[in-house]
Amino acid sequence: MEVYMMKKVWCVSGISLLLLTLCGSLVLAAYPEKPIEVIVAFNPGGGTDTMARVMTKYAEKYIGGSFAIINKPGAGGEIGFTAISQQSPDGYHIGCINPPAFLTYPIQREGVKYRLEDFTPIANVVMDPSAIIVKADSPIQSFKDLVAMAKEKPEELNMAYTGPGSSEAYALKVIKGAVGTAFNLVPFSSTAPGLSALLGGHVDVMILNASEIYSQVQDGQVRVLAAGSPDRIDWLPDTPTYKEEGIELISAAFRGFAGPKGMDQEQVKALETALKKVLEDPEFLAEAEKMKLPLFFLSGKDFGTFLQEMDGQLRAEWEKGEW
Repeated sequence: MEVYMMKKVWCVSGISLLLLTLCGSLVLAAYPEKPIEVIVAFNPGGGTDTMARVMTKYAEKYIGGSFAIINKPGAGGEIGFTAISQQSPDGYHIGCINPPAFLTYPIQREGVKYRLEDFTPIANVVMDPSAIIVKADSPIQSFKDLVAMAKEKPEELNMAYTGPGSSEAYALKVIKGAVGTAFNLVPFSSTAPGLSALLGGHVDVMILNASEIYSQVQDGQVRVLAAGSPDRIDWLPDTPTYKEEGIELISAAFRGFAGPKGMDQEQVKALETALKKVLEDPEFLAEAEKMKLPLFFLSGKDFGTFLQEMDGQLRAEWEKGEW
C-alpha cells in the first residue's frame, strides 16, 4: 500500500511539474501579447524619434508583436527619461535613452526624479557624432571663420543647442576653453525646433548630431563646419574633425533602449535579440545607409557596463567644473 501511494504521489507530482513547465513556456512564448510602448524623450522628426521608428518597424517581425512610439519631449529629454523610469516593469513600457545627456541631469542638479539604477538597459544601437552647422547662405564658411567672428563679437553669435547638461553643452564647454571665446547659447527642447530656427534665420549656428542633418546637407540647406567623430565622416569627406581644428575632443551621442528597473530578464533578452537581428537585416541596413544612421550595437549587459563607466567619468568631470 505504501509503495502504491508513493508511486501515486510521485506520479501526481511529476504531472504537476510538467504542467507548470508547459504553462511557464506558454506564458513566455506569448510575449508580447499587446503593443509595446516606446517613450521617445524628444519631438517627432528628431534623430532619436526617427531612429526609434525605423528600428521598431523592423523589430516587429523579430519580436512577433507591435510597437507604439510615444513622444514625451521637454527639458532636453528629462521629462521623457523620467517617464521611462516610472513605468511598470511589465515589458510593455520601454523607451529610448540618450547618453551622455541622459546621465548628466541627475549629476548636475537636485530634484531630478531618476537615477541610472532606475533603468534596465536593453541595447544600444547608435553612436552619433556631433556637428557644428550654419545655414548654407551664412557668411561663415569654415570653423576658423566661426571662431574669428565669435572673437570679434563675444557671446553675440546665437548658438542653438539642446540645453544645459546635454552632450552638446559639454562639447561647447570644451570648445570654449580651446578657442578662448563663447557663444550666446539658445536652448531648444530637441533638435527639430532648433534646426527650424537655424533654417529660418533666427539663430546663427547650431550644434547637433550629424545624422540628423543628412537630408539638409544633401539638399544644400546647411554647411557643416566641423564634426566630433574620431575620423572624418564618410559622407562629409571635406568636413574636418574637432581634433583637426586643434580641439582635443571626440563628441558623440549614443542612442539605445531601456526599460524601468525590475524587468523580467527573459523579456529583456527577447527585446535585445530582436534589436540585434534588426541590425543584421539587409533591408534595414540598406535603409540605415540611406539615412546615414551610425550603427553601434551593445548588448544589454555591455550597455549597462558602458553606462556605469560613463556615469563615473561624467561625475569626475563635473567635479572639475559645471557645464
